[in-house]
Amino acid sequence: AVPSPWRVKNVCKQNGLLIMSVLAVVIGCLLGFFLRTRRLTEQEVKYFQFPGELLMRMLKINLIPALTCSSRLGLITVSYYLWTTFVAVIVGIIMVSIIHPGGAAQKEDSEDSGKPIMSSADALLDLIR
Repeated sequence: AVPSPWRVKNVCKQNGLLIMSVLAVVIGCLLGFFLRTRRLTEQEVKYFQFPGELLMRMLKINLIPALTCSSRLGLITVSYYLWTTFVAVIVGIIMVSIIHPGGAAQKEDSEDSGKPIMSSADALLDLIR
């Protein structure tokens, strides 16, 4: 039987965060595999790093209020944060040793290793950070 639109809407409403998280992971993986084939400039790489950098900063800023509110809650938060970071590092090391990202990339010529010029977009991203 075909599920009714109301049932689908209720499932999406109840599991919205989970659905969006899984969707973000899938989109991130697809985007990563697609962008590996392209030679991105340093500026383009900075633009792709920006949302992840903001996420990490938001996670770090949420840690301080949790510590000051309750010592038990703070201890649980710190241990959860450290444990998930440890697991992420282990998974990252395993994936790097399997995939070897950047192995096919060539090093830039030493002529182009001058000091980078900061553009107005970089200034705006720094302001948002």
